[in-house]
Amino acid sequence: MGIGETRGGDLTVLAGDDGTVSVDVGARFVAVGEDDLERLLDNLAADGGTLTLVGGAGRADDGDDEPYRESDPGMNAAGWVQALAEKRGIRVVREA
Repeated sequence: MGIGETRGGDLTVLAGDDGTVSVDVGARFVAVGEDDLERLLDNLAADGGTLTLVGGAGRADDGDDEPYRESDPGMNAAGWVQALAEKRGIRVVREA
């Protein structure tokens, strides 16, 4: 069984600072492509699970300005994952 065919439970996804998307497979995070992520999210939606999204919080700043999201690959990856999950009706929990 491939990673895109995993079923049951909740799913933790890491949006890396470089824009990579990885899923928690127990002992570590494994990078996944778009097709595998979409299959995982389809399965998660069918099972009624919750997605925990880690990372993609943006660069630290002094708090005076909004983060420049367009040039931050991690924020873009997190936004993309969140949009895919919400499109499927999956509850998303954000963690730092």
